[in-house]
Amino acid sequence: MKLPPLPVFYISTGLSLVTLGDSLLYTILPSYFPILGLAPLQVGIILSVNRWIRLATNHMAEYCYRRYSSDLWLLLAFFMGSVVTAMYGIGKMFLILLIARILWGISFSFIRQAAVMTAVESGPGVHLGERVGYYRGISGLWHTLGVLIGGLCHDIFGFTFTLVGLSILSLVAVPLGALSQKGLKSIKEPLTNDVPGKGDAAVICCGFAVGLIGGGMIMSTLGLVLREQIGESFAIAGYSIGVVTLTGIILGLRWFIDGIGSPVLGAIADRMGRERSTTILFSLGAVTLIGIALYPTITLLIPLIVLFFICGTTLYTLLSALAGERGTRAVASLATAMDFGLSLGPLIGWGIAQAALPLHFIFISSGSIYVASAVISLRIVLSHKS
Repeated sequence: MKLPPLPVFYISTGLSLVTLGDSLLYTILPSYFPILGLAPLQVGIILSVNRWIRLATNHMAEYCYRRYSSDLWLLLAFFMGSVVTAMYGIGKMFLILLIARILWGISFSFIRQAAVMTAVESGPGVHLGERVGYYRGISGLWHTLGVLIGGLCHDIFGFTFTLVGLSILSLVAVPLGALSQKGLKSIKEPLTNDVPGKGDAAVICCGFAVGLIGGGMIMSTLGLVLREQIGESFAIAGYSIGVVTLTGIILGLRWFIDGIGSPVLGAIADRMGRERSTTILFSLGAVTLIGIALYPTITLLIPLIVLFFICGTTLYTLLSALAGERGTRAVASLATAMDFGLSLGPLIGWGIAQAALPLHFIFISSGSIYVASAVISLRIVLSHKS
């Protein structure tokens, strides 16, 4: 493995700074919303609207970058991300929070498009998976640290002070964005796309599956499944551990895998072949999901969930790299497909629970979609060979 290129480091750090406000809303609102005078349904709308708006703005961002090539799009998006975080802290009304989330969805579309293409263009194609892994890993590590510090500051200083303070801190992302693009211009071996601007339907379908299952159905219902399996708590080494604590630990492992594992897993996949690795990972992920459904014991559930997270992290990295090879439109299409999956996943997972179906249906249906995705990914392998 090589050290990450400076453009990737700069833009990943900037991304993590401006997403702190977004992440803290997911941490704070579930317990703080009555103080803000919000109804539970309003909380759900606020937390999800940014993903739905990105379905419309991902391709708008790609068009703006392609039609009016300028670094200003990225700098404006970083600045807007900082403003939005301040709006969270100051405007404690549903309408203001809703507008802020819509603006954040638009901003994130521009930031993500620039971030993936920065990873793509900052070196030769042979190490593309590793660079995309660094992009996810660096932003994930800074992001995790920031959320922990932000949550602590909220408990000490309060909602408004914390979010306004983070908005001021996140302004550092603007010069980091400028540095990332300035450094990009000094790279001597940019990746050349064989099919610029042309998407691949197989990559996009696989991206939808990764968003739908990993980020949607499994992540949103994990606490529900664990409570069914172990109750409100369980004992280990004489100590009682609550299901909420266990859920937090497992989800924390997921972010840890993203932060530490993405560059390593991306580098390994570069050596094995990115196209072939997608089929292997979808197949392995399907086995873990179906295994959880067939053998739902706590001793197997946790290691299998962690293995599934490893597959999902690597698939996200590889699909981003494969889309980047195909050009800016493919990157925007993949982002939209993943966002659509992320938006639908919780609805399907909680719909299964609402229908009073056995919760192992969540894993059976997820495993089946991963099996179908493994078959679809063969098209990626064949297109590469041809």
